[in-house]
Amino acid sequence: MKKHGHYCKVCGEYKANEKFSGKGHAAHICKSCASLSPEKQAEQMTVNRLRNLPWRLSKEQISWLKNRMKDKRPEVRALAKEQYEMRFPPKQLEDTDDDFDFLDENDFIE
Repeated sequence: MKKHGHYCKVCGEYKANEKFSGKGHAAHICKSCASLSPEKQAEQMTVNRLRNLPWRLSKEQISWLKNRMKDKRPEVRALAKEQYEMRFPPKQLEDTDDDFDFLDENDFIE
């Protein structure tokens, strides 16, 4: 089914044509997002891109995601770490001493 209206790349929503100014149509930025500061627009665009990442990432996307994990903005950094850990879970070392009780030769029951 085709979406109606235009897509705003800042807030990530489909909105009616009336919600965009003349320049907003071409830039894909709605009026409410256009009134935000450029820093806030960039942050929202980054968060929107992080939320819409595909499950399988290309090398460029992995590199971009790793760079976002070092971002100065706390919301972007936290979301990037969450997305990275979902796709690449940290390898946990298992302590085999605690998990298993090893038996001696004398412990076998016949």
